[in-house]
Amino acid sequence: MRPTSAERPPSAPSLRFSTRQRLQQISTQQVYDVDSRNNLSTIESNTKSSPRVSIEDISEKTNQQRDLVPATPLRHLVFKKVTPGPVEVSIRCIFIRVGEIDTLNERYYAEVLLEASWEEPSFKGLQTRPFNPAINWTPELELMNGIGDLQDDITYSVHFNKHGFATVTEHHRLKGTLWERMELHHFPVDVQELSVSLTTSHSDKEMIFIRNLRKPSGVNRRVFTDEQEWFLFEHVDIEVTQEIDEYLDDGHNHPVVICSCHTARKYGYFIWNAYFLIFLITSASFTTFPIPLSNIHGRVQIACTLLLTSITFRWLCNKALPTISYLTAVDIYAIGNIFSLCLLNIYHGVIGYINFYNTSGAITSIQSLIIIDRYALGVFTILFFAYQIGTLIWMYLVPFKKRRLMIAKDNRHRSQTARKYPNEKSNIINLLPRTESKK
Repeated sequence: MRPTSAERPPSAPSLRFSTRQRLQQISTQQVYDVDSRNNLSTIESNTKSSPRVSIEDISEKTNQQRDLVPATPLRHLVFKKVTPGPVEVSIRCIFIRVGEIDTLNERYYAEVLLEASWEEPSFKGLQTRPFNPAINWTPELELMNGIGDLQDDITYSVHFNKHGFATVTEHHRLKGTLWERMELHHFPVDVQELSVSLTTSHSDKEMIFIRNLRKPSGVNRRVFTDEQEWFLFEHVDIEVTQEIDEYLDDGHNHPVVICSCHTARKYGYFIWNAYFLIFLITSASFTTFPIPLSNIHGRVQIACTLLLTSITFRWLCNKALPTISYLTAVDIYAIGNIFSLCLLNIYHGVIGYINFYNTSGAITSIQSLIIIDRYALGVFTILFFAYQIGTLIWMYLVPFKKRRLMIAKDNRHRSQTARKYPNEKSNIINLLPRTESKK
């Protein structure tokens, strides 16, 4: 097991050893002959990925299986690099099932189908040659954000085009819990990215990741456990980047691909139980102005009670969120209302002090204080409702903008899929290969 360069998530106590897990093990393979008539031949491997397997064990098993190959002059030709540049591995990702999304612990459960395809020049015109992952080149994928033991079923398929060129596809059916850093700046109207991060032990000089443009990626929305709390979008974003593994001395970059689907939180519960209640608590502060100035202690008592109620209610709302170092949208709204209550308390204290030390007792002085009090009520009312309207405008322009972008991507994804597969249903599961649908 190679050490990881990714930061260990503090909310994942069940993570073993590192966040990087090898998605390939050498085991007994059942090999089928390759059909030369544009059909798929599959090599089945009922294996499960385990973070306890080391690279040395895999290399030892690989050498043992290589020794079993009959000694022929062409034996070692499969290891010769034919292409002048790095091998292009096209990635396709389908989220077959998305389970529970745990915001507090920053993790989610998913069942994902990953396909890594690459051209194999050594198989050109040799339709009868079986593909053996113990001997032939493979991308050696590694999962970067897995938590605990993950189940990974691996199969291989080889496809020949009409010119005899071979394309090898490595299929991974991955099940388990994945870690994801939750971005809660716009909570509770946030959009979360649920990703599968993959890398490889090969350097960027040996292979690179690209998006599979021939076969669509997508999300199956029919089986979604948290449908009551989240809305799941259909499209999948595939981002290709690089990273340097500081635990290795080679100094090479290693390609990284991030396959992400997106979910939007259903905010109705938080609007009524957070925003609306905070609005009611703050608006109750208007009841302090009808109290006469001679009873100023009654004003201060009511305003302080509302202030303490707002602070307590805010701490109750934060129990549903992980410990983060920044303010969410509901935090900013609540603190803004608490600040207005603080200003109201200061005003009542100042005007009460002036009224108490008004030694002249002139009627004109009392009327002046009453006029100032009415102006203060008007200013406080204008500022209060301006803050509420500003919050609504900000929510429409900033958090909901990302939701509109996700909906536009969904519409574009559906239209592209309909053009490629006009005779198929819109669900991504109907577009899976037959070898996958039989599982």
